Amino acid sequence: SVVAVTAVLWLKLKKKREPAVYDIKVYPIKSCAPIQLTEALATDLGFENDRIAQVSESQKGNYCTPRDPKHAKLFHIKSAIKDKTLVLSAPGKSHVVINLAGKQAKPTMAIPMTGPKVKLQDYGDEVAKWLQSATGIENARLTGIGAGYNRVVVVNPDQKDAIPTEAKDAPVSLADEAPYLLTSTSSLKDLNKRMKSRGKTAIDMQRFRPNIVISGLKPWEEDCLKRIRLGAVEFHVWQRCGRCTMTTINRDSLERGPEPLATLSTFRERAAGQQNFGMHMIPVASTTNNVISVGDKLEILEYDEERKAEWEKLFG
Repeated sequence: SVVAVTAVLWLKLKKKREPAVYDIKVYPIKSCAPIQLTEALATDLGFENDRIAQVSESQKGNYCTPRDPKHAKLFHIKSAIKDKTLVLSAPGKSHVVINLAGKQAKPTMAIPMTGPKVKLQDYGDEVAKWLQSATGIENARLTGIGAGYNRVVVVNPDQKDAIPTEAKDAPVSLADEAPYLLTSTSSLKDLNKRMKSRGKTAIDMQRFRPNIVISGLKPWEEDCLKRIRLGAVEFHVWQRCGRCTMTTINRDSLERGPEPLATLSTFRERAAGQQNFGMHMIPVASTTNNVISVGDKLEILEYDEERKAEWEKLFG
């Protein structure tokens, strides 16, 4: 009957609108190319194999970042990883294989993007020479998480988002501030609409380097979330993500421009100057070691009422 067909269509539309995991990515080497996945194991530090290594310079151990134009070719370093073997490739270069548990790994101290020095493993001269040749970064070394690694989530004081009491001193990989970064397809669509109205070219989600992309939310609704569940894993949706010049670099051409920061500044800039896109998340430790898959429903367990009121005023 017409009624039955209408009911089926309504249910399909309702299901389609339900917030769910749209995309999952991990970045084995920080600031390098991602690996797209259909599912990933959630750990306390982040997804398995996410931000487990960084390129550091040998003199002081400083983290090498594409924010420095001389380091932009890091974006073109691709990774493949299985068990404890990491394979790196780059345009015009033969690949290099690293045994992450091999004897060539030696303890070293390095400086992550945020926070104090941490103890990492240096993976040896072969991969270091390969990285130097592939990126043009003098004294580049591949360093990564190993025995003795200890790092906790990093507060951005400009955001004024307090760490949940039960997540104080939560561990984190080599990610900037938190183990997970969530973004929304609807927010990107809204941003691109605003950019186009200003005569600018649309961008893709890779400018923002999220782990988890959600579909089905309203634009910027992720701001409102306080606690969610994806699959069997619960998260504190903690700190808003202030964006930097990394977002202004075209991943293919490596050209730089003012967008998307220029457009974000017209409607997403807070009092302390943070231009936000996405939310940092901390997993509830008792729920980790479970797999999150594309298509998993996002269950909203709790809203942040203050942020929700702000969102409703601006976008509701």
